[in-house]
Amino acid sequence: MKKPTSNQPNTRAAFTLLELLAVITIISILLALILPAISGVMRNARVAQVRAEITRLETAISSFKAEFGIEPWSEIIVTEDPGTTAWSAASRTKLRRLFPQFTFSGQIDFNGDGAFDGDTSGNDATLSTGEISLTASECLTFFLGGMRTAGTTLPETSLIGFSKNPLAPFSRAGSNRTTTFYEFQTDRFIDADGDGMLEYLDPTEGQGKPYHFASSNNGQGYSSTTSYYVDGTGKPWKRDSHQIISPGEDGEFGPTSATPPIYTDGMDLTGNRLTEADNITNFADGRLD
Repeated sequence: MKKPTSNQPNTRAAFTLLELLAVITIISILLALILPAISGVMRNARVAQVRAEITRLETAISSFKAEFGIEPWSEIIVTEDPGTTAWSAASRTKLRRLFPQFTFSGQIDFNGDGAFDGDTSGNDATLSTGEISLTASECLTFFLGGMRTAGTTLPETSLIGFSKNPLAPFSRAGSNRTTTFYEFQTDRFIDADGDGMLEYLDPTEGQGKPYHFASSNNGQGYSSTTSYYVDGTGKPWKRDSHQIISPGEDGEFGPTSATPPIYTDGMDLTGNRLTEADNITNFADGRLD
């Protein structure tokens, strides 16, 4: 006689507490192994993006040099109203090498604010009325991008190169202009010191400090105030050309001492890491040329 079959469905006992704990433990271990790897890959991708941009900035500097015969200056004072403040001898010398026929006369609205009163931010008490002192970061943007459009606010402003009128290179009028040597993304412009002259952020998300640019000023020497990446004698690491430095994810530059530091790998962005550990530069990190 055939044994009757049961109509009861096959059932399986539920997971025990120990089984659940084991699964949770395994998942936690896997996450602990995977998440740092993913984070590292993402960080490496961001670093690669900044390095690629620094390479493009280097190319732009080379193009500028091909056009003008010299590299961009990394410190200069421009005068908006020569009627109140004469151009300094140092600034005249520098700009004559770029624009030999510039007359250094007439009012020039360098920062596009519609006035000729220079730096009104109050951040540089040494300036006379009508002067604007360009920081190293501002020099990078100014010389590679030219004049900014007048009367516009960030991020709507743009850079329009220099006029090819040899007597008035800083005029905004006319279409006969030098090219912008680098295609800046306008949403990454900042004006940290409020003087109307622009600085440029690297593509790191949430970046608050611009690229730092310093040069040998075409053989005249780095500024005496240059403090980032100097060797044991106080000389810049790329002493014969220029340095471009991104502050990295932590927004901090370094080193600021005259002693070559010991570098960390930059992976640990918390705790007692060095501020320069995640800096990205146009020279070999942690090594003298």
